[in-house]
Order: sequence, then structure tokens, then C-alpha cells
Amino acid sequence: MAGFTNPAIYIFDLELAERGVLQVRYPLPYSDLTSPPEEERKRILASGRPLEFSHTLEDQIGGQLEAGFLITGFYEDTYEKGTDLISEYMPTFIATRAIKPPALWQ
Repeated sequence: MAGFTNPAIYIFDLELAERGVLQVRYPLPYSDLTSPPEEERKRILASGRPLEFSHTLEDQIGGQLEAGFLITGFYEDTYEKGTDLISEYMPTFIATRAIKPPALWQ
């Protein structure tokens, strides 16, 4: 089982989303270290909060397949209704269930 944030949320300005505005701002993949402008990046680093990075769906799901896993389940979820603007429009979390056949254990 692997779970991750839907990378599509990172195209939005998340601070504006918290204030009720969905504005596309960043291309994927997103990185707190390289995507925001320098002043915003400095503020993020000074805040002490964990840094955020996204990957593309190709990286997330394709990487599992390239490693020999067979995906046997795919699930999506959101934040609780009314607590996250992006979740009102799309699933914000993704999980996959996968197995690696014994023949590929090496």
C-alpha cells in the first residue's frame, strides 16, 4: 500500500486556497526549494514547517510498475467536507495497493 497527496493540488497557490481562492500558480513537479519566488521560499524555510515536494502521477504510479509491482487497487480520498477548498473539486489523496510477484523478488 502506498499513499500520497494528489500532485495536482500543487499547481494551486495553497495560501490563497486557504482563503477561498483557487489560483493556478505552479507547474509540476512542485518543490518548496525551487518553485516559489525567492522571498516566499525564505519565508517557508524560516517558518520551520516541513518542506513539501510533489511528483507527477507518472513518477508515483509508473515508478511502482517499473519496480515490478502489480497494482491491485486504486483509491482516492478528500479532506472532510467543508475543510479544504481543493477537496470540494477533486480528490486530494491517492492510494494504491500493489503486490510484487515472487518471480520478481530479486
